[in-house]
Amino acid sequence: MAARGSQDLLLTLIGTYFLGQKRPIPSGFLVKLLQEFDVTAVGARNGLSRLAGRGFLEVHRPGRNTYYHLSPEAHVHHAERLSEIVNFGDNPEPWDGTWTVVLFSVPENLRAHRHVVRSRLSAMRFAVLYDGVWVRPGTLREQARKALGDFDVPKLTLLSGAVVDAAFGGIDPVSVFSLEALRDKYDQFIEASRTLRADIRAGRVGSAEALRQRARVMHQWRFFPDHDPLLPAGLLPHDWPVQRAREAFLEIYDGLSELADHRFRTLLTEFSADLAGEVRSMTSVELLDLHLPARGLGPLTGRT
Repeated sequence: MAARGSQDLLLTLIGTYFLGQKRPIPSGFLVKLLQEFDVTAVGARNGLSRLAGRGFLEVHRPGRNTYYHLSPEAHVHHAERLSEIVNFGDNPEPWDGTWTVVLFSVPENLRAHRHVVRSRLSAMRFAVLYDGVWVRPGTLREQARKALGDFDVPKLTLLSGAVVDAAFGGIDPVSVFSLEALRDKYDQFIEASRTLRADIRAGRVGSAEALRQRARVMHQWRFFPDHDPLLPAGLLPHDWPVQRAREAFLEIYDGLSELADHRFRTLLTEFSADLAGEVRSMTSVELLDLHLPARGLGPLTGRT
């Protein structure tokens, strides 16, 4: 597994099982946990070191032992991200027929700014209509202003509530969103999940396999919140597969939770029986409205 892949897997597992948990996690357990996913001990330790360097994990070394836990920023980040991933596709946004448009021009000597502006617009699910013109359906005045307002870009204009009266040359704003490629990704996800879903219903999945498959499907599903432009229902093609894909994801995520949790706690018990007795993952229902007062965190708002 590539270095960044092991880091992503670590974040997925730690965020799933230790969200809100402030007790230190033995490094030996995290190394053994990753070995369940065919990550070598060296690869696991390198992944932990890099995550600590990126600020996601905090390190404690009492004596000769090493422990980790999520940083405060990572707790908030994971709370938002888990909620976003699990709830993605639940309720399509209504559309009032308007568009938000961002127009900008960045000179060559500020090329780095251009890259950051494009990255932030992509993260907000804008798409390129023309060079320097990005669009997204709906009114996102405040979100876009907040995301783009801290740049020293000499020419940047934000338009909200825009209406398309005509599109010459075949460049309708809807056409710039790559929906066919995305449909293929959804269809592949649904098809790839069929055998596992049948095995879950028949009780043919063991606890070790449940832990691996649940983390795998979480990693695969997170692609869609990052790449689906979330167009309103009225702009989507007929029989758009997001709901069927979401049902497949939830059947696996919730259907494997008890078995995966059992395997996780079994591995952790060898290193800390007390901590093993406290950890469990959240169901999709619990993540619908994520609040963690019982686990030491107040109400959280934001994204992972």
